Amino acid sequence: MKKHEVIHFYKSGGYNHLVDVSVDDNLFAAVTFTKDEMEKIVKKYPLAKDSLFALVDGVEIKLKDLTHSKES
Repeated sequence: MKKHEVIHFYKSGGYNHLVDVSVDDNLFAAVTFTKDEMEKIVKKYPLAKDSLFALVDGVEIKLKDLTHSKES
């Protein structure tokens, strides 16, 4: 199985800010977070709320914030 390069970041003030998010080698886990995981990320990086992205093999993916979603 191919190992993917994944970089997490948030956008603020016209800049991309790296986020230290520890994930395993599972690509799905690298782009999806539980409500609890997302709350921890936003607590550590408040500006990442509603602005968290993953760069996967050069493709930018906006990650959904479930911390205030009714479905979660």
